[in-house]
Amino acid sequence: MKKISLVIIGILILSASATAQSKFGIKGGLNFNSLKDISENTQETWNKQTGYHFGLAYQFKVPVIGVGLQPELLFVRQGAENATGPNQSFYLDYLTLPLNIQLGLDLLLIRPFVMFSPYVSYAVGKGESFETADWDDINRFDYGYGIGAGIDIWKLQVTGKYNWGLGKLQSAGAGAINGETFKNAKLQGFQLSVSIMF
Repeated sequence: MKKISLVIIGILILSASATAQSKFGIKGGLNFNSLKDISENTQETWNKQTGYHFGLAYQFKVPVIGVGLQPELLFVRQGAENATGPNQSFYLDYLTLPLNIQLGLDLLLIRPFVMFSPYVSYAVGKGESFETADWDDINRFDYGYGIGAGIDIWKLQVTGKYNWGLGKLQSAGAGAINGETFKNAKLQGFQLSVSIMF
């Protein structure tokens, strides 16, 4: 019985691999980021800031069972803006590796899906009020997850998801960054993307 089960599982894996489809693509879109868990009672003064992202995507999907994996390499700019005065905004540029785990339904030329997206990021640039800050004070590594939905229409993919950052913006034990304390601050926000798949 055990051998028969192994043979059946093997056949299913091989048949899934045989019917699997893969595509490369280019991706771009907008981020609408904000800060949460800000210290020093400044949470209400920080507004959302619009950023952007672009990069490469690879989609591997098995149509029969509706599961798809889409790893990506993205350049992502995100930050926030303080409403209390001028020059009180910042942005960080990240190289981000999300893995979009998709569960969809193939309907001829369209495929709606929902997705769960764990990711890791590494900061490669900083600007505005963070420009003079020391990298030792900023936590360059970030990680988190996103939840969203999308649709494939032939070679076009449109997705929307909300990302929750779990990494703190300020390095442990670091002093204030330009007078602001970001000990527990984390970036989060909505991401809207369009991809062209080949």
